[in-house]
Amino acid sequence: MTVPLDPAHSAGLHGGVFAQLADAIGPMEPDAGNLSPTLRTAQDRMAQPMRVAVAGQIKRGKSTLVNALLGEEVSDTGQLELTFNVCEFHHADHPRLLVHFKDGRPAEEWPHDALTRLTVRDAGALRELRAIRKVEVGRPSALLRRFRIVDTPGLGSVHGTDADNTLSFLGIEDPVERDNAARVLDELGKDALSVHAQSAAEMDRADAVVFVFSRGLGRADQQAVDNFAGAYGAVVSPLKAFGVLSRSDQYWPPVGETGPDGLPADPFDYDPMATARRIADSYLERPAVRRVFRTVLPVAGLLGIAAQRMPSDTFGPLADLAKVPPRRLADLMEDVNLFCGREYPELPVPATLRAELVDRLGAWGVFLACGCLREGLGEDAVRRTLLERSGVLVLRELILRHFGNRSALIKLDHGQRAIADEVSRLRTTAQLAGQPVPAAADRVAALLERLRVTDPGPSELAALGAYYNGRLGLTAEQESQLLEVTGELGTSCAARLGLAAGTPADMLLATARRRAAQWAGICADPLLDRPTLGAARVVLRSYERVADQVGRARALLYGDEEEGKGE
Repeated sequence: MTVPLDPAHSAGLHGGVFAQLADAIGPMEPDAGNLSPTLRTAQDRMAQPMRVAVAGQIKRGKSTLVNALLGEEVSDTGQLELTFNVCEFHHADHPRLLVHFKDGRPAEEWPHDALTRLTVRDAGALRELRAIRKVEVGRPSALLRRFRIVDTPGLGSVHGTDADNTLSFLGIEDPVERDNAARVLDELGKDALSVHAQSAAEMDRADAVVFVFSRGLGRADQQAVDNFAGAYGAVVSPLKAFGVLSRSDQYWPPVGETGPDGLPADPFDYDPMATARRIADSYLERPAVRRVFRTVLPVAGLLGIAAQRMPSDTFGPLADLAKVPPRRLADLMEDVNLFCGREYPELPVPATLRAELVDRLGAWGVFLACGCLREGLGEDAVRRTLLERSGVLVLRELILRHFGNRSALIKLDHGQRAIADEVSRLRTTAQLAGQPVPAAADRVAALLERLRVTDPGPSELAALGAYYNGRLGLTAEQESQLLEVTGELGTSCAARLGLAAGTPADMLLATARRRAAQWAGICADPLLDRPTLGAARVVLRSYERVADQVGRARALLYGDEEEGKGE
């Protein structure tokens, strides 16, 4: 597994950018507005773990996905009420729960297992619950050492509806669930608009976003994805956003699916994750979606958390079910409701226990686990298989690799945007008042534009932005090198060259110099359009920096007599 840079290290990677911006603002300028505080916030952010918001409409499996990523059942996914509060997860040596309030009073530390108190089932607790602004959960976690995960309540999808009176705004289409959600919102003194606003605010504060939508191409989810792309397309890019097709295991048992021969799919051989992959790819066929999401991944969060946390005694009933001939078991599971509610003499596990298994693993998870046990796999091997098939490992690795390796760049981008927004605010305020634009604002704006070309961080961000927006005329191999040298696979010299860790210095240096020469030739092509030429120059400078770093490191290790070898 790729390990991203430590947040404290990433703070120093682009310190020169913020130092130059501080000089441009100048000390104690009376008309600099909030430029200095904004700059300090951006600098402080560089040393902190990335904030990753898990967003999407309500009841799309966001909390289940967070549990699966953390490998722990932290959020009570069975309580709708919990979804109406922001829940932020961070690393702590010992479990803790901190509750923040709307009225600004000091946060209160509650017992770490008190999340279940955050419900409206206790009428006596309503006053306290209405006052809660955010819940902060600390857990010892390798993932949380690198990231703060923010589970948001729910984004709206249909602009222009009367969101106060209909839960369709949040994507709740089932009448029973809509009535339940409306009751809870009313008791908490909230409405659909406030839930959306709270989620949108957390996304604005986040460095990166994992956007969760349901397993199907329902109208509400299509609108949610499209509106997400429209509302955040200017500030969210594939550099900082993934899509997740949640509950992908619910495509099993197959209904209306056909196999390669055109005949109805066989539940025994059918892979629901493959169907989910096709659905995910269909989202990516939309240009607006491709401009926002790095990829869309199918994930079975329920199966992922069960693989990691289900009790060992669960394997007893599963082993009993595994004794049933697999095709017969598949036949009985075609109607999951009957499987969970009817007694069958041929099944050695009672219906109530079968229902518990399905609630914990999902129907496909139960069938898959029985198949593993039938093949003689032990408990650990079954857990590994279920976790691999769930898609959680792929998502976790992608977060670590893509977000983690790019954390410094992503946080730099967030800081630059915040500073640019303050510059824009200062200019607009001055123009509306008929006054001159503050000199500090003009100096900072000019410097930001210059840094996009001259400084490694901003220039790499500009090249990646052009790539993700589809504006570069590069070959597939050249695009791959662009991603590598800007940190897609890691920030070490070897990773930037697409080479394995431990590659000898001579090979690193020779590769960097060869790539630099290749990109110098690309830059000399008179037919290149402006965006492609700009990106090519960024890649050339990046390879030159790698060559310089490797050359200096080699000289320190071996002395000047090694210069010239390996060329």
